Amino acid sequence: MLDAASSVAALPVTRAHMSNQLTQFTNVKLENPFEDLTSLRIFSQAVELGSFSEVSRRMDVTPAMVSKRVANLEARLGQKLLIRNTRRLMVTQAGQLLYDHCSRALLSLDQAAADISNLHDEPTGYLRITAPLMLGTARIAPRLPDFLKQHPQLSMDLNLSIEKVDLYQQRIDIAVRIADTVDPGMIAIKLAPYRRVFCASPEYLARHGTPQSPEDLASHNCLISRGVTLNSHWPIKRGDFIDEVAVQGRLVCDSGGVLRIATIAGLGVAMTSRLLVEDDLRDGKLVEILSEFVPQHRAIYAVLLQRTDSSRKLAAAVEFLKGCFAGIE
Repeated sequence: MLDAASSVAALPVTRAHMSNQLTQFTNVKLENPFEDLTSLRIFSQAVELGSFSEVSRRMDVTPAMVSKRVANLEARLGQKLLIRNTRRLMVTQAGQLLYDHCSRALLSLDQAAADISNLHDEPTGYLRITAPLMLGTARIAPRLPDFLKQHPQLSMDLNLSIEKVDLYQQRIDIAVRIADTVDPGMIAIKLAPYRRVFCASPEYLARHGTPQSPEDLASHNCLISRGVTLNSHWPIKRGDFIDEVAVQGRLVCDSGGVLRIATIAGLGVAMTSRLLVEDDLRDGKLVEILSEFVPQHRAIYAVLLQRTDSSRKLAAAVEFLKGCFAGIE
């Protein structure tokens, strides 16, 4: 035990030692495996897209960079996150755990960026919008250049697909969807009614006769669309109820445009969107049939995870989409 004199003499040495230790401690860089947000975004996209090459294309980086970023993340964590072979990308248990937390964190950061952008009068930031290919091509694409010119601080990733994209996992801001109901917890803004039509060409009806009832479709070559599921059962309105009738035919396709061309060419009967064929019906290239049996219970919605009053860019995008689908009755 030190006496008072020795304590006083030792005090400057103790302070210097403590100061030196503190300096050494503050100069130490603590390793944080999650400080590299770019690697986390690349990893998250790899899980969602299931392909390094697709991540490379979407994020505009080389495939080698994608592989290197994921490998570095695995090295820092000391865990294998993804198992990659020539055919597919598989997520390990550790990878799934990281992805579950990572997707929520990135969504929160994206929202923070959107909130900060709201401090500006002009909408700014990055918009992710998904829409069915047919609607995107016919209604959104023609107005898109003017929208981006009007808002030079906005950038957009527009995904046109027949698949139903998960808004949460893909961090989608707005999904344009054709639906009769919207998932609970989502915010849905109706853009327009969605009208369907049964139709065929005059040539086809002259050769095969005009169906007088839904049951007559069983003896006709029906052109079938394929979306998330095969649309081989067509909805039929019977009074106040929606029924369905099984159909079959020689052509199945996931493109409404291809089915339209085949219908005009006289290949068979189609059930399609009136938006797609309204000019053909008016010009006599196609004839509407079974009009009293066509159900009109669906609508076109803008579906969001959050209210538009929380983000200027979302509010601007919704107004843009309303303009795209204005005038549809």
